[in-house]
Amino acid sequence: MEAYKKVKDYLCDHVGNMTMPGTPHYDEEEEMWKVPVLCKTGHGIFIVGEVWLDKRLEFLRIPTKEEMLKALRAQEERIPYLVYAKRDELEEKGIKAVAI
Repeated sequence: MEAYKKVKDYLCDHVGNMTMPGTPHYDEEEEMWKVPVLCKTGHGIFIVGEVWLDKRLEFLRIPTKEEMLKALRAQEERIPYLVYAKRDELEEKGIKAVAI
């Protein structure tokens, strides 16, 4: 889990404590580690990027803060919200209701 620790240390030092690495995956064909970057929010945990490291654990690609923030905003826009209301109240506000 050296790839995990290296990405975790980088995120803590350069991005912030709301991000954390996911489970590293070694891509044998490309000979690199791919580690997803997760972001904790009030709406859940989202994948906001991926860090690539070579087999010696040298960074090959690190998403910028701006790229991660853009990915987070795009995902947050698509997540559903649970609202308790009458169907006609929602329709009056232009909100499409989905029964669960």
